[in-house]
Amino acid sequence: MNAEQARLLELVHEARPHLLAIGHETQIWLSRLEEQHDALHGLVETLLTAEPALAVDLTASLWRFWWLRGHMPEGRAFLERARAIEGAANAEILKGLGTIAFRQGDLGAAEEAFRERLQLAERRGEQRAIADALADMARTALRRGDFAGVRTFAERGYEAAKDLGPDAVRGPLHLRAAAARMEGRFDEARVLYLESRAINERLGNEGNVAGEDHNLIYVALHSGDRTEAELRFRASSEWIFTHDDAYLRPYALLDAGVLALHDGDLRRAGLLVASAQRIFEATGSIPDPDDRVELDNAIARLKVELGEGFAVVWNEGGELAWQEAQLLAGR
Repeated sequence: MNAEQARLLELVHEARPHLLAIGHETQIWLSRLEEQHDALHGLVETLLTAEPALAVDLTASLWRFWWLRGHMPEGRAFLERARAIEGAANAEILKGLGTIAFRQGDLGAAEEAFRERLQLAERRGEQRAIADALADMARTALRRGDFAGVRTFAERGYEAAKDLGPDAVRGPLHLRAAAARMEGRFDEARVLYLESRAINERLGNEGNVAGEDHNLIYVALHSGDRTEAELRFRASSEWIFTHDDAYLRPYALLDAGVLALHDGDLRRAGLLVASAQRIFEATGSIPDPDDRVELDNAIARLKVELGEGFAVVWNEGGELAWQEAQLLAGR
């Protein structure tokens, strides 16, 4: 291995802890990896042939970068190849493959990878991995609309994680909250989201805190609490915009659009929702199931209320630059 390859491996090693927990330094490390994107691509390609075991470890460390920075087709292709190589990081490869496939909307591939990971964790007797894998299985059930399945997997995951500390519990807890929200049990959803938010705040997972504030916007709106929804939006969007979080960008625009729609500001709502949809499409990312409902409902309502003007507003919103959309959302 030459000096340049060793330098890149050291960079990934240093970045890894900052990708596992999304905190205030995560974007800095993602940007450092982005600067080396082409070089890292070449390194993975080389190692898959020359040193397969090392390539598996490297791919297991990089999948969050490929996901969070919108390089999902590239990441998925490498993960598919690494999946065929035996190594200690196989479970993490399956986690990455399932996550990216899920975000791309390929539910069958996601479910297959998550189920394989669960079986591997059960053979190894790794309770923490079992709990996380069950949370991922709950996530796929949620996208299928199988709320009974969500509850079953999430409860099994919670049971597996309850003695392992809050970091192990948060995944199943979040899915329990999502299922309650989708079923219209908003009081229960609020309690569970707040518990998940508190755990992530204690763990320093700032991105997940912003994510739960995002979820609480809709719980508040559906519960008739516009003031609470606004407070949650301000907290969530401030973090997303300050840290320029590429993954959460479209969600912040969608949130602003839905709030504008709730207030009857139809043109602003249409511009923001269209901009959010364009980002989802451009990054090949499918919104989470609960957010998909909010997006679809917003579009349907805009079509009715804007009437013939819908197409004009929608096209204009789809052409907004990110900075313009961000300013519009922050009003």
